[in-house]
Amino acid sequence: MLLTVILGAAAGWGAKHVEPQVTDRLYRWLGSEHMIAEQDRGVAALLVCLLAAAVLLSLLGEGGRVFLFSLFAALGYFQEDLREAFLRRGS
Repeated sequence: MLLTVILGAAAGWGAKHVEPQVTDRLYRWLGSEHMIAEQDRGVAALLVCLLAAAVLLSLLGEGGRVFLFSLFAALGYFQEDLREAFLRRGS
């Protein structure tokens, strides 16, 4: 279960860092005329990271609870925004 939490958070955190590479691949595969909207590129990067983490969990034989995995992936992805909102609320 701990591995699920760690990989979920890492997938969410890593999505923002791999977004340029995912966007570049999408441009190559789809071309500029079929490219997805800019706000959807972050979601595409998140999905790529989630799929990679899910494959890793599966290969390691970890059952992986989907809700827990998704929750920590979302927390990892939105951690900067959540921390900023929390700090603003405290001030």
